[in-house]
Amino acid sequence: MQTVRSIMTSDPISIGPGAKIWEAANTMLDCGFSGLPVINDDEQVVGVISESDFLRRGELRTEPPHRFWRTLFSSRGALAEDYAKAFGKQVGEVMTSPAVTAQPEMTVEAAGYLMGDQGIKRLPVVENDRIVGIVTRSDIMRTLIRQMAASAVDRIDADIKAGLEAEYGRQRWGDTITVNVDAHVVTLEGRVLDAREKTAARVAAENTLGVTKVIDRILIVGFPEMPVSPPGF
Repeated sequence: MQTVRSIMTSDPISIGPGAKIWEAANTMLDCGFSGLPVINDDEQVVGVISESDFLRRGELRTEPPHRFWRTLFSSRGALAEDYAKAFGKQVGEVMTSPAVTAQPEMTVEAAGYLMGDQGIKRLPVVENDRIVGIVTRSDIMRTLIRQMAASAVDRIDADIKAGLEAEYGRQRWGDTITVNVDAHVVTLEGRVLDAREKTAARVAAENTLGVTKVIDRILIVGFPEMPVSPPGF
């Protein structure tokens, strides 16, 4: 099965916890990213800062409201965390920590499930406690599209092969011909006694729905049939 290592972006752009949040915001906007991994001096992932971390800000007056029930039942630490996220100026103060991460040998399917389950768009990829890449929802989608396209091609190839073999089976001259199909390209092999059999086999392949190219490797091992001479000649 395909692994995260095969689709991840290596050496991803990241930011340190001591950077200003406006620096993170500018980097995300300039690069078109929805988030950035936050790493320390040892290249260890300590958190992630994402678009959602900018939605509840004191400057925008979008910080969480001080609802009575939340104030009553939340811990002092949780309330303090809300305050720091709303008014903090450094990445380390507003980032989401700990970060949800993936390993390079994790399957693409497992990474996709993890993103969906956690509701996140980007997964830092960690190996030996250091960041080595990042995988995004877009990476997962591109992989899915390629797999679906490959499956569709395989199905069409199988239909072409079955249809052409059936056609040869209906013809007296078609019993020595073998068919291989790869990405809609038909390769014909076998041995025939007559050049006309070779031509007919190629024509049948060229007229099969879905075929884009015919490679003719059929060998003629006999002599063409000679026309019968009229009496008196």
